[in-house]
Amino acid sequence: MKKYFVMMTCVLMYTSTAWSQGNIDIKKYKFDMSIPEGFGFKLTEKEGFVKIEGYNAESDTKINAYAYVGAIDKSKVYAFGAKESGIAKESWEQVNNGTDDNGFAWWEMYEAQVGQKMMYAVVAKNKYNEVYYMFYALADPASIEKYQDQYLEWAMSCKGIK
Repeated sequence: MKKYFVMMTCVLMYTSTAWSQGNIDIKKYKFDMSIPEGFGFKLTEKEGFVKIEGYNAESDTKINAYAYVGAIDKSKVYAFGAKESGIAKESWEQVNNGTDDNGFAWWEMYEAQVGQKMMYAVVAKNKYNEVYYMFYALADPASIEKYQDQYLEWAMSCKGIK
């Protein structure tokens, strides 16, 4: 029993550390964003992208940010985003875009819905550095509707920095 308790304590300590947003220095990836209330975040690397993964169990919502430091073709950012979100790029509908705004040289905003998955995403390039991004919120449509203001606030807080 004591062995089980020690093992569970170690697992819980690791889990709380891995999901703590305090451990993530996103500024070294040349962007900033607010941390939505109720989300735990963890940092990993995958296929050259730095992945900052957030999840909120109450709303069953993923909020992820990806950064690629260095030159990369935009199509590879889309392909990676499609693979990570589980929503094919062909299903993404561009709803807005711009240039020279919020620290981004260019940015594109998409939305997509496939079955019970709905996604809002931004693909962008840092204005000051060779860093490319994809930010997305992924949830069921009811959650997106209910927490739309919170998602919009988070999306608007994402910005490129020097």
